[in-house]
Amino acid sequence: MSKQPPLRGFETLFASQVDITAIEDIRDFPNLSRDIMTRYGKWIGLAGEHLVDSILLRFGIYTSQLPEMLPADRIVYHPRGELRLQVKTCCRDRNGFFHFNLSKGYHRSPTGVKRYETDDFDLVALVALSENAVKFSASKQGGQRIAISEIQALRADPCASLDRAIDDLSLARPSTNGLMSASLLNDGDTHEQ
Repeated sequence: MSKQPPLRGFETLFASQVDITAIEDIRDFPNLSRDIMTRYGKWIGLAGEHLVDSILLRFGIYTSQLPEMLPADRIVYHPRGELRLQVKTCCRDRNGFFHFNLSKGYHRSPTGVKRYETDDFDLVALVALSENAVKFSASKQGGQRIAISEIQALRADPCASLDRAIDDLSLARPSTNGLMSASLLNDGDTHEQ
C-alpha cells in the first residue's frame, strides 16, 4: 500500500489554531461591548443557528444548513413539509424585549441592507441567545420581538411556537401513508409527493 505525501502548504490548514484573543474577548457573554459584539457577530449568529438546530433535533426534526449567500439559513425537515428557515439572533434585551430586525446584508457591504422578499423564507426563528430561548414565527414583519415575560414559556415548551407558526402557514397535515406533504394548501387541495 502506497502512502500519499502531504501537499506543501496544506499542513497549516489542518494545524490547530485556537484564537486565544477571541476566547478572552467573548468570555463575558452576554455582557459585551458593542464593538466586541460587532467584531464577533458571525460567531454569535452561528451560536444562535446551532441553538435552533439543537432544539429541533431534540424533538426529532432535522435541519440542513444552507450556503451563506442564500436568504434562508436552514431547511427544516418537518413532517408537514420542508421549510426554509431564517434565524435571527439577539444577545440581550432592551426595555424588557429582545428586538429583531428582519433584513439581509450589512451596512458596510456593497449591497447594503435590504428587506427580505416575501418568498425568501417560510419561517423565522428568533433567538434570545442569552436566555437560550427560541420563538418561531411565520410573520415576515420587518421588526419583531420577544418579551422577557415569554421566555419561561418558550423554554418550557420549545416547539409550541413552531407548531403555531406552521399552523399559520396552513401546511397540509401529514398524510396517512407516511409521505411528507411538501406544498401549501392551494384552494383546499393538498398535494402529495
